[in-house]
Amino acid sequence: MSTEKPLIKVGSFGSTHGIKGNIKIHTTGDALASVSLPLTCEIKLQDGSLKTISIQSITPNGNTLLAKIAGFDTPESLAPLRNAVILLPKDLLPEIPEDEVYVIDLIGLYAVTKLGGESLGYQIAQVMDNPAHPILCFHPIEENREPKEILVPFLHLYVGDWDKGKKQIEVRSWELWFEV
Repeated sequence: MSTEKPLIKVGSFGSTHGIKGNIKIHTTGDALASVSLPLTCEIKLQDGSLKTISIQSITPNGNTLLAKIAGFDTPESLAPLRNAVILLPKDLLPEIPEDEVYVIDLIGLYAVTKLGGESLGYQIAQVMDNPAHPILCFHPIEENREPKEILVPFLHLYVGDWDKGKKQIEVRSWELWFEV
């Protein structure tokens, strides 16, 4: 699998399950439920390195999924995969409703107080993963502008609508973020 395509986090590995080499997957969406198996994907290990694996089977198990990974047949062999992040190319993910967005699609949008309005001079440079909610990381468009980075929780309280066509995202109480 080429790492040139944008990869999106769809889950992470948890503890092993049983003695036959199964591992738990924690996920917040249904992307893994809709993919064809076997699935070759990238995982990001705890040390930050990427590894290509092949998921052979996925079985629902309460609030988690159980996965069988090719070449990992014992709980001991799966230990290095614990807490690894599962990454898929966007083209393997299910279509989403028009009023929803994959957070990776927010990168490059300009901050505005109202759609169609003037840019506030900041653009989303990255979306940081956070257990509670994603964090939008805005950087200034102009090189010497301060602050160099503004972090905004991706919550309705702080973020309004977005328009990918206009490359804009509404931010609420924007002036307060300069004081944080």
